[in-house]
Amino acid sequence: MNEKSHIDEYTSYVRDLQYKEVNFKVVMSGMSRVVHFLDAYGKTTRKRTFFGLEGEKRMQGLEFIMMVRREIRKLIDDGKEPPSYIEGTKVVAFNTEALKESSETEETLLEIDLNACYWKTAFNLGFITEELYIKGWDKRKNSKLGLVASIGSLNKKSFEETFEFGKGKGLIKLKKDDDLRPYYWAIINEVHRIMNETIKLLPKDHFMMWLTDCVYFKKESKQIIYDYFNLMGYEFKENTCNITKVQRNRVFWVNHKTGEEKYIFYSKNTTI
Repeated sequence: MNEKSHIDEYTSYVRDLQYKEVNFKVVMSGMSRVVHFLDAYGKTTRKRTFFGLEGEKRMQGLEFIMMVRREIRKLIDDGKEPPSYIEGTKVVAFNTEALKESSETEETLLEIDLNACYWKTAFNLGFITEELYIKGWDKRKNSKLGLVASIGSLNKKSFEETFEFGKGKGLIKLKKDDDLRPYYWAIINEVHRIMNETIKLLPKDHFMMWLTDCVYFKKESKQIIYDYFNLMGYEFKENTCNITKVQRNRVFWVNHKTGEEKYIFYSKNTTI
């Protein structure tokens, strides 16, 4: 039996179990905590899952997490060689000189956002089937965060702590998801490659920044970006913005569609 509660209740619930000197273990992964009640042989008799904040709206598309993991597990079980990858690559880049100049002229820039970028990339690399890809693509507007979470979950780390008569034995990192990690980083690496190719195609002073799956640049280079993304088979949407200021470690800009001013931190190793 698996009971469900909000993560807000987790800490007090575990403290109560410790006070009562219960035998149990906790498996922690991302924003979830699962308490396993143990019998005398260390076997799970029932579970209680803690996930999400009370009153928080449930993220749409969470069902894709298990669907993606199931399909990649099948690749592994079928003996498919895992992809080569480089861990730690970033998918952000900033041209600080161009950004500073743009903030002074207050020129209107284009921002082009790749639709369901990481979902599409997983499909392009052969990590998910066409059937699952289409299912996610059809729900991409309402399930945007769920699709992103399904890719991010491939890199999640899980930890376990066993409590004997209420006393914790210390955290242990579980290896159960380590075989999924190459697929996560291969997807990130491919988007990183597309980011670098995009930057190379643009005149240096036309490129402003790349944030995750969105490129910001001067309007004069619109056709270059359109041609490249169409060639790569990515659908995208277009918006306009302008840079308002550039500080030592932050860029501020206004999205013209919403009128909202946004900002993001940057560091020396993400500048070109």
